[in-house]
Amino acid sequence: MPPSVPFTGRRPPWTGRPTTRAKKRTTRKNTLIAAPDRYIHYLGPTTSGTTHDYQMLKNEFDVNMGLLDLWQVLADLGYLGLVADYDVSAQSLPHRKPRRSKKNPNTALTERQRTDNHAHARRRVKVEHAISGAKRLGCVTQVYRNKSASFNDRIMAVACGIWNWHLTKKKEAI
Repeated sequence: MPPSVPFTGRRPPWTGRPTTRAKKRTTRKNTLIAAPDRYIHYLGPTTSGTTHDYQMLKNEFDVNMGLLDLWQVLADLGYLGLVADYDVSAQSLPHRKPRRSKKNPNTALTERQRTDNHAHARRRVKVEHAISGAKRLGCVTQVYRNKSASFNDRIMAVACGIWNWHLTKKKEAI
């Protein structure tokens, strides 16, 4: 024990294991389609957080239906098979950093790829703002303890509806 700390009969607060550990929680995920004006046009069903984003999209939109042709798709790298399966343009996904190997030790993106990714992120940030706007409703982001599966969908639909209502009222006020 350091000599500058008087002995009080208990351990100093900085020793030992931290007593609070974060518990692992199951997360909820939805597929959202939003416009550049941040209005949410589509909300998919709620699934568990262990399901991959692209698998959720394949379950919701059939490849042969052509429903994704209605929107200009801007996706992140969680949707890597989107260009090959759904016939959308290659600009809808950002460039991926190449893997390091013996033949390719330099794994940096080219300057053009970085500027393309920057432009993609500038367009896609509006969708991220729509998602965060829907999550303003506190019960969407907090720990879910209800056992009803349909309650997940209803809460997210209410949150998206409140966000869309907020956007329309904001336009009327201007």
